[in-house]
Amino acid sequence: MKKTWIKRENIYYVPFYKQKSKMFLLGIFCLGILFFIYQLLFIYQLPNVSTPWKDLRKEDKQIQQDDGGGDIRETTRILEDTIKIIRGTRLFDYDSYKPNFEGKFRCLDGSKEIPFQYVNDDYCDCPGDGSDEPSTNACKNGRFYCKYQKRHITGRGRDIFIFSSRINDGICDCCDGSDEWEGMNCRNRCST
Repeated sequence: MKKTWIKRENIYYVPFYKQKSKMFLLGIFCLGILFFIYQLLFIYQLPNVSTPWKDLRKEDKQIQQDDGGGDIRETTRILEDTIKIIRGTRLFDYDSYKPNFEGKFRCLDGSKEIPFQYVNDDYCDCPGDGSDEPSTNACKNGRFYCKYQKRHITGRGRDIFIFSSRINDGICDCCDGSDEWEGMNCRNRCST
């Protein structure tokens, strides 16, 4: 690369714009380092919350040591204990029905946060949208999303839901019968 020098009064100077660009890049580099250090300090200030996955790994290692290999049925039982999919929710909202790092559930309309154990406790804590009671009929405007959704197959259409007051009422409202799980067997009529 060829250096450019400017001759003024028989003295050669480096052009000003080259010094300016060097200082600008040096400033961006220093700013990046400061930002990285700030992020590291912020990460160490986060609360230390134990996740179920860490406990799952510990239990899995313990099972493998005890059995000498690990039983598939035992591992499945542990997975069923830690991963719970709430009945009546749509796949789009699956991540919303997990506790946050404080162990709380935020109503889908964002109006308030409640402890996660209050979800599906047969009391309407989110009166705005009834999102904390998808599997009970406690909220007057709650929605129960049927398990079978045509859009899962075709990728088009709207989510099929019924009002949560129609859950376990003895009438099969969903074509797959997912709204009647207590004491009634509904015939799957989704293909017709």
